[in-house]
Amino acid sequence: LKPDLIVITGDYLNLSYVDDPIARADVRRILAQLKAPLGVYATLGSPPVDPRHSTPSLFEGGNIQLLRDEVAVLNLKDGRKLSLIGMDCEHDLQSDSSAFENLISLAPEDSARVLLYHSPELMPLVQQYPVDLYLCGHTHGGQVRLPGYGAILTSSATGKRYEMGRYDEQGTTLYVSRGIGLEGLSAPRMRMLCRPEIILFDLSGGQPDA
Repeated sequence: LKPDLIVITGDYLNLSYVDDPIARADVRRILAQLKAPLGVYATLGSPPVDPRHSTPSLFEGGNIQLLRDEVAVLNLKDGRKLSLIGMDCEHDLQSDSSAFENLISLAPEDSARVLLYHSPELMPLVQQYPVDLYLCGHTHGGQVRLPGYGAILTSSATGKRYEMGRYDEQGTTLYVSRGIGLEGLSAPRMRMLCRPEIILFDLSGGQPDA
Protein backbone atom coordinates (compact mmCIF):
# COMPACT_ATOMS: atom_id res chain seq x y z
CA LEU A 1 0.00 0.00 0.00
CA LYS A 2 2.99 2.33 0.59
CA PRO A 3 1.20 4.64 3.06
CA ASP A 4 2.68 7.91 4.33
CA LEU A 5 2.01 6.88 7.92
CA ILE A 6 1.35 3.58 9.70
CA VAL A 7 -0.43 3.24 13.07
CA ILE A 8 -1.14 0.09 15.10
CA THR A 9 -3.44 0.00 18.12
CA GLY A 10 -2.32 -3.00 20.13
CA ASP A 11 -2.68 -6.73 20.80
CA TYR A 12 0.45 -8.04 19.09
CA LEU A 13 0.26 -11.69 20.13
CA ASN A 14 -2.45 -14.29 20.42
CA LEU A 15 -3.34 -14.59 24.11
CA SER A 16 -2.21 -18.22 24.09
CA TYR A 17 1.32 -17.23 23.02
CA VAL A 18 2.01 -14.01 24.93
CA ASP A 19 5.19 -15.39 26.53
CA ASP A 20 6.19 -17.79 23.77
CA PRO A 21 9.73 -16.87 22.59
CA ILE A 22 9.13 -18.05 19.01
CA ALA A 23 5.94 -16.00 18.71
CA ARG A 24 7.66 -12.96 20.20
CA ALA A 25 10.55 -13.29 17.74
CA ASP A 26 8.09 -13.56 14.86
CA VAL A 27 6.31 -10.38 15.98
CA ARG A 28 9.59 -8.47 16.15
CA ARG A 29 10.48 -9.68 12.66
CA ILE A 30 7.13 -8.55 11.24
CA LEU A 31 7.19 -5.18 13.00
CA ALA A 32 10.70 -4.51 11.69
CA GLN A 33 9.34 -4.63 8.13
CA LEU A 34 6.92 -1.74 8.69
CA LYS A 35 8.25 1.56 7.36
CA ALA A 36 6.61 4.79 6.21
CA PRO A 37 7.87 8.30 5.36
CA LEU A 38 6.05 9.93 8.30
CA GLY A 39 6.86 7.07 10.65
CA VAL A 40 5.23 4.08 12.33
CA TYR A 41 3.43 4.58 15.64
CA ALA A 42 1.89 2.07 18.00
CA THR A 43 -0.01 1.79 21.27
CA LEU A 44 -0.52 -1.06 23.73
CA GLY A 45 -3.68 -3.12 23.74
CA SER A 46 -5.48 -5.03 26.49
CA PRO A 47 -3.24 -5.73 29.54
CA PRO A 48 -3.57 -9.55 29.38
CA VAL A 49 -2.56 -9.59 25.70
CA ASP A 50 0.03 -6.82 25.88
CA PRO A 51 1.56 -7.22 29.37
CA ARG A 52 3.17 -3.96 30.41
CA HIS A 53 6.26 -5.73 31.72
CA SER A 54 7.07 -7.49 28.45
CA THR A 55 5.30 -6.12 25.37
CA PRO A 56 7.22 -2.80 25.19
CA SER A 57 10.41 -4.80 24.65
CA LEU A 58 9.01 -5.94 21.28
CA PHE A 59 9.71 -2.40 20.04
CA GLU A 60 13.18 -1.93 21.52
CA GLY A 61 15.81 -1.14 18.91
CA GLY A 62 13.21 -0.87 16.17
CA ASN A 63 11.85 1.93 14.02
CA ILE A 64 8.37 2.03 15.62
CA GLN A 65 7.57 4.70 18.19
CA LEU A 66 5.44 3.29 20.99
CA LEU A 67 3.14 6.01 22.32
CA ARG A 68 2.29 5.47 25.97
CA ASP A 69 -0.05 8.25 27.09
CA GLU A 70 1.74 10.81 24.95
CA VAL A 71 1.18 13.03 21.93
CA ALA A 72 3.34 12.98 18.80
CA VAL A 73 2.96 16.09 16.63
CA LEU A 74 3.85 15.61 12.97
CA ASN A 75 4.72 18.70 10.93
CA LEU A 76 3.52 18.12 7.39
CA LYS A 77 5.18 19.61 4.30
CA ASP A 78 2.29 21.98 3.56
CA GLY A 79 2.52 23.63 6.97
CA ARG A 80 -0.27 21.67 8.58
CA LYS A 81 0.14 19.60 11.74
CA LEU A 82 -1.16 16.18 12.69
CA SER A 83 -1.33 15.18 16.35
CA LEU A 84 -1.27 11.48 17.19
CA ILE A 85 -2.70 10.93 20.68
CA GLY A 86 -1.46 7.51 21.77
CA MET A 87 -2.87 5.88 24.90
CA ASP A 88 -2.40 2.70 26.89
CA CYS A 89 -5.70 0.80 27.16
CA GLU A 90 -6.40 -0.39 30.69
CA HIS A 91 -10.13 -1.05 30.16
CA ASP A 92 -10.75 1.13 33.22
CA LEU A 93 -13.13 3.78 31.94
CA GLN A 94 -12.50 6.18 34.79
CA SER A 95 -8.70 6.19 34.60
CA ASP A 96 -8.57 5.94 30.79
CA SER A 97 -11.04 8.83 30.46
CA SER A 98 -8.92 10.94 32.80
CA ALA A 99 -5.78 10.09 30.79
CA PHE A 100 -7.51 11.10 27.56
CA GLU A 101 -8.69 14.43 28.97
CA ASN A 102 -5.13 15.22 30.06
CA LEU A 103 -3.67 14.27 26.68
CA ILE A 104 -6.15 16.15 24.49
CA SER A 105 -5.01 19.39 26.10
CA LEU A 106 -1.46 18.70 24.87
CA ALA A 107 -2.43 18.53 21.19
CA PRO A 108 -1.92 21.90 19.44
CA GLU A 109 -5.20 23.64 18.66
CA ASP A 110 -4.13 24.22 15.05
CA SER A 111 -3.53 20.51 14.37
CA ALA A 112 -5.73 17.70 13.15
CA ARG A 113 -6.12 15.15 15.93
CA VAL A 114 -6.05 11.38 15.67
CA LEU A 115 -6.65 9.23 18.76
CA LEU A 116 -4.94 5.83 18.88
CA TYR A 117 -6.56 3.70 21.60
CA HIS A 118 -7.11 -0.03 21.50
CA SER A 119 -10.85 -0.15 22.23
CA PRO A 120 -13.92 1.85 21.08
CA GLU A 121 -15.06 2.22 24.69
CA LEU A 122 -14.09 5.90 24.96
CA MET A 123 -16.18 7.08 21.99
CA PRO A 124 -19.06 8.50 24.12
CA LEU A 125 -16.48 10.76 25.80
CA VAL A 126 -14.14 11.44 22.88
CA GLN A 127 -16.87 12.81 20.62
CA GLN A 128 -17.33 15.66 23.10
CA TYR A 129 -13.82 16.90 22.26
CA PRO A 130 -12.15 18.13 19.04
CA VAL A 131 -10.90 14.74 17.83
CA ASP A 132 -11.09 14.24 14.06
CA LEU A 133 -10.35 10.51 13.84
CA TYR A 134 -10.39 7.77 16.48
CA LEU A 135 -8.73 4.50 15.44
CA CYS A 136 -9.08 1.28 17.42
CA GLY A 137 -9.68 -2.45 17.20
CA HIS A 138 -10.26 -4.82 20.13
CA THR A 139 -13.64 -6.21 19.06
CA HIS A 140 -12.33 -8.18 16.02
CA GLY A 141 -15.75 -7.27 14.61
CA GLY A 142 -16.97 -10.10 16.80
CA GLN A 143 -14.73 -12.54 14.89
CA VAL A 144 -17.79 -14.79 14.60
CA ARG A 145 -20.85 -13.00 13.17
CA LEU A 146 -24.38 -14.17 12.48
CA PRO A 147 -26.44 -13.08 9.46
CA GLY A 148 -28.88 -10.35 10.43
CA TYR A 149 -27.36 -9.97 13.90
CA GLY A 150 -23.65 -9.35 13.53
CA ALA A 151 -21.15 -9.81 16.33
CA ILE A 152 -22.06 -12.38 18.95
CA LEU A 153 -19.49 -10.97 21.37
CA THR A 154 -17.38 -7.80 21.25
CA SER A 155 -15.61 -7.89 24.66
CA SER A 156 -16.29 -4.15 24.86
CA ALA A 157 -18.05 -2.14 27.57
CA THR A 158 -20.06 -0.52 24.76
CA GLY A 159 -21.33 -3.91 23.56
CA LYS A 160 -22.64 -3.88 19.99
CA ARG A 161 -22.87 -0.08 19.80
CA TYR A 162 -19.46 0.10 18.10
CA GLU A 163 -18.73 -3.42 16.89
CA MET A 164 -16.86 -2.78 13.64
CA GLY A 165 -16.40 -0.27 10.86
CA ARG A 166 -17.06 3.46 10.65
CA TYR A 167 -19.15 5.64 12.96
CA ASP A 168 -19.53 9.43 12.64
CA GLU A 169 -20.74 11.23 15.75
CA GLN A 170 -20.55 14.93 16.63
CA GLY A 171 -17.67 15.64 14.26
CA THR A 172 -15.56 12.64 15.29
CA THR A 173 -15.03 9.68 12.97
CA LEU A 174 -14.47 6.37 14.76
CA TYR A 175 -13.17 3.35 12.90
CA VAL A 176 -13.22 -0.04 14.63
CA SER A 177 -10.95 -2.41 12.73
CA ARG A 178 -11.67 -6.12 12.55
CA GLY A 179 -7.91 -6.65 12.75
CA ILE A 180 -6.02 -9.59 11.32
CA GLY A 181 -5.69 -12.06 14.19
CA LEU A 182 -7.67 -14.46 16.33
CA GLU A 183 -8.52 -14.66 20.02
CA GLY A 184 -6.59 -17.17 22.13
CA LEU A 185 -7.17 -19.62 24.97
CA SER A 186 -10.65 -21.19 24.75
CA ALA A 187 -11.96 -18.90 21.98
CA PRO A 188 -12.57 -20.51 18.56
CA ARG A 189 -9.65 -20.31 16.12
CA MET A 190 -11.89 -19.13 13.32
CA ARG A 191 -13.58 -16.17 11.69
CA MET A 192 -17.10 -16.37 10.29
CA LEU A 193 -18.59 -13.59 8.13
CA CYS A 194 -15.81 -11.39 9.50
CA ARG A 195 -12.84 -11.13 7.15
CA PRO A 196 -9.58 -9.75 8.59
CA GLU A 197 -8.68 -6.27 7.42
CA ILE A 198 -5.97 -3.62 7.22
CA ILE A 199 -7.41 -0.18 6.51
CA LEU A 200 -6.01 2.54 4.25
CA PHE A 201 -7.32 6.04 5.02
CA ASP A 202 -6.90 9.06 2.77
CA LEU A 203 -6.89 12.15 4.99
CA SER A 204 -7.57 15.63 3.63
CA GLY A 205 -8.48 19.00 5.06
CA GLY A 206 -8.49 22.72 4.56
CA GLN A 207 -5.39 24.87 4.40
CA PRO A 208 -4.13 26.45 7.63
CA ASP A 209 -5.21 30.00 8.39
CA ALA A 210 -2.93 32.67 6.93
